[in-house]
Amino acid sequence: MEYVKINKKRIAVNAGSLYLEGFNINKISEIKRLKRIPDLRELYLEKNKIVNIEGLDRLVSLQKLHLEANLISEIKGLNNLINLEELELSGNQIQKIENISHLSQLKELLLNKNKIEFIEGLDDLYNLEHLDISHNNIKHITGLENLLNLKYLNLSFNKIETIENLDNLKNLKTLDIINNPLKNFDTLDKYKHISKIYR
Repeated sequence: MEYVKINKKRIAVNAGSLYLEGFNINKISEIKRLKRIPDLRELYLEKNKIVNIEGLDRLVSLQKLHLEANLISEIKGLNNLINLEELELSGNQIQKIENISHLSQLKELLLNKNKIEFIEGLDDLYNLEHLDISHNNIKHITGLENLLNLKYLNLSFNKIETIENLDNLKNLKTLDIINNPLKNFDTLDKYKHISKIYR
């Protein structure tokens, strides 16, 4: 049986998944034996005290990584995680979307409840289907033009005044723009392909 150790306690890996929610972890390097499980597919580290994303280099098979509700201020340390399909970083201190352009298999990205001001660094994420960047400080909708497979976009609780630059997103089915200081709702009329718009 594969397992890791935290504070001398054994935590089993269950069917390729490791659940370490709320273990008071400060550093990923505190998780002993993690590097010995290169075939780990899902890692759940939410609700800890992690500041830096590090120590994941050998987890090349990882498909889901959950780091929500930590103290992370910078997206980094994901260089080798080329098979990642789901990345959850909500509820952190992140100010910039960066260092994820190589994650070409990514389908779901959650960056809500951070301190992000600009939508950037997403140009190469062609397979992205679900993007949540709600509850940030975003003023303009930009940087989404290449996300042709995007189906769900949550921009609620930001500082957006104009709905724009969504023309390319022909597969977009759900758009959430609740709680933004929008000045003109008429611009939404041209996006006939979006079946659900929450405003």
